[in-house]
Amino acid sequence: MIEGILFDMDGVLIDSEPVILHAAMEYLERIGITVKPEDFTPFIGAGDRRFLCGVAEKYGVALDFEEAKEAFFSLYAEYALDRGPLEGVHRFIANARKAGLKLALATSADRTKAEINLRAIGLKASDFDYMVTGESIKRNKPNPDIYQLASLSMGLPPQECLVIEDAINGIRAGKQAGCSVCAVTTTFSLPELVEAGADYVLSSLDAFEDFQSREELEMILSSSKGNDERVVYGANKILEASSPLMGEKALLEFAIKQAYEARKNAYTPYSKYKVGASVVSAATNRVYSGCNVENSSYGATICAERNAILNAIANEGTVGISLLVVVSEDAPPAPPCAQCLQVLAEFSRSNTAVHLVDVAFAEGRDGSHIVYRFEDLLPHPFIFPTMRS
Repeated sequence: MIEGILFDMDGVLIDSEPVILHAAMEYLERIGITVKPEDFTPFIGAGDRRFLCGVAEKYGVALDFEEAKEAFFSLYAEYALDRGPLEGVHRFIANARKAGLKLALATSADRTKAEINLRAIGLKASDFDYMVTGESIKRNKPNPDIYQLASLSMGLPPQECLVIEDAINGIRAGKQAGCSVCAVTTTFSLPELVEAGADYVLSSLDAFEDFQSREELEMILSSSKGNDERVVYGANKILEASSPLMGEKALLEFAIKQAYEARKNAYTPYSKYKVGASVVSAATNRVYSGCNVENSSYGATICAERNAILNAIANEGTVGISLLVVVSEDAPPAPPCAQCLQVLAEFSRSNTAVHLVDVAFAEGRDGSHIVYRFEDLLPHPFIFPTMRS
């Protein structure tokens, strides 16, 4: 039975990997070392010293971390304090406390960085029963020392502890320590995490349902053994919402209405051709609409479909499109242009429904309503190689 939870920090409680990467690259650039983002991948989860100094060594520079860290962490703090916690962090910790679990923070990071992160996510060291940082141990991840120390300091054998990790080095450390490991897919892919030895895989702490006992936590974990609950939408993975409360037919009618209303606001002084569009978010079932906006410089014109997806992203961040509606005066109604299809492909599935509607149909009169699968309109979209699932 799980009695304690050992949290890694970076990539689990805060999405700090892009921030530390940016700070490290900027610091090395200032001292005359030009590096590439991929240089840092082998050192993710191995601690700040190895993250910075390991890359410097690759370029033939022996870096004194103690001399470098003040400037390095100063750069890091500039960006990290605006980061905030990853979704579900506070809810998960509250549930763990209700369940009577002991909690430890076990991060390879320097204590200075750990304290910056805690301020950024609205937590304190006192929110954990024990806190271990990189200075507390001689051997960092992937060695098991940090998780062994954290578990034993709480008075628990490692076998009764669950490690929550995002990095390959951290998973290996947790497994070598004798703990169970739940991995989140914020930094590495599902196959990479499973191959590293993760017992369970979830998209984030937010993917955990609420629990109030150790038994309920065990049930949630057992249903997540090696599984990633997210679904691929274009270049992204989305945790899908359940069926809409209003029903699928009513949701489609609402999406058509929103696209129709948005069309009225289209700015088209040149073509006089008004278009409205709406998208339904797969994660929330919310509807976001947009209209076409022309410009004296014709290339700066933005179509209704792109306006709708930009509206969705502005409100939710990364989204998946479960349904698209386009309203135009044409009969048959006009499909999205090739440029819009490529943009939409980043967030759509091959079977995403595309509803093309003319104004008459949207107004409830006899009109045209044609439905395509997204792949019918764009069978071979370009997805950047590193984003292909």
